[in-house]
Amino acid sequence: MADAVSLLWYGAAATGVVEAVRKALVNRGVGYALSRHFLTAGIACMALSLAFGDPMTLGWADHLTGLHNAGIVVHNVLAMLAMVCTAGFLHTLGRLRLPMPAVVTIFAVCAAVMVTVYVLAGAHTSFFGSPRNPALPSQLYSAVYLAYMVGWLVLLLVGVMAVAQGEPAAVRGGVALAQLGVAVSLAGLCWRFGVVLRLLLDPHHPPRGTHFAVFTDAAGLALFVAGSLFAAATRRLFDWLDRRRSKRREAAIEQLWTRVRVLLACRQRPPLTLAQQLVEIEDALLIVDQLIDDETRRTIFRDLRSRALFKDLTEPRATAVEIEIAISVVVAHLSQPSAQYVPDEEVEDAGTEAWWPETERVQLDDPARITWLAAVGQVLTSRRVQRLAARSSATRGRVCEA
Repeated sequence: MADAVSLLWYGAAATGVVEAVRKALVNRGVGYALSRHFLTAGIACMALSLAFGDPMTLGWADHLTGLHNAGIVVHNVLAMLAMVCTAGFLHTLGRLRLPMPAVVTIFAVCAAVMVTVYVLAGAHTSFFGSPRNPALPSQLYSAVYLAYMVGWLVLLLVGVMAVAQGEPAAVRGGVALAQLGVAVSLAGLCWRFGVVLRLLLDPHHPPRGTHFAVFTDAAGLALFVAGSLFAAATRRLFDWLDRRRSKRREAAIEQLWTRVRVLLACRQRPPLTLAQQLVEIEDALLIVDQLIDDETRRTIFRDLRSRALFKDLTEPRATAVEIEIAISVVVAHLSQPSAQYVPDEEVEDAGTEAWWPETERVQLDDPARITWLAAVGQVLTSRRVQRLAARSSATRGRVCEA
């Protein structure tokens, strides 16, 4: 009959395996990322380590192999292998200067020492690697294992703390939960390490607090998996919101480009990419700058600032009004048979006047500029912009007639 410890360890092991499978499936859809694979393998190894270290599994292993504590060795080696994967995770993120060959060498040496000690003195000894066995080989085995695990868990705790910097607050919350899991496991291992050191100095000293260390391994992995799940879910939500914002922004830019096409009447209209549309929009805005005089621009800003409900949209609205006014001016000129666009290379031979410029103003590497242009496209069709543009165009027409 499974007791509370067995249920806790098997539950944590199952949780870790499920999370490792989930990460493996998700990693296939996000492209090759070595750090993700290292973390997935580390969680899987730690989950399998808990499954092998459960008291029920240890009993089955002893019965099947005819050796004492065979499951303990597998349990410890899998946990150490999980730390190798952890080191790879930190190394790929630039948080570990130790090269991976050195990490593997340390693992191989420690594992070889532990297996050798087990074969020489633990294969037929009860409670090997446990505080219940105060013999020197048993405690030496435990000291090597615990020193290895404590050292790598400290590095993992510091590394995860550094990785969390720069992440959104919600993602940092998930990372903090994972850090708590590492800290819980570290606390249990440190307690066990202290017990082992005390037994090495005084084999007759009765160990205390061993039950505390039994629960920390499973609780630590469960918390780490929970934090990983929360951080992954939050980051997935943020990515979805970013994609949604990007689609809205691209739609607004395309709407703006469609509207300013009349300002670039000479150009061919093949299907354009977003970058090409941005180039044409910048060209059109230069034409707008030359067609809108300073007095009209000041009037537009004054009217918008006196009525605008959203102050941060004043400049995009003002630009949208200027675009509409410029389009009305261009349409008025194009409606006259004598007013047509003449390319730059034909200006010398043409008899008509090229009255708007052909130029380029490329700012594709400025995300703030792209966001601003998207805001212009979003407010371009608003009623306030249309009314103000119509009123300003009518005012300009009366001034020209006078």
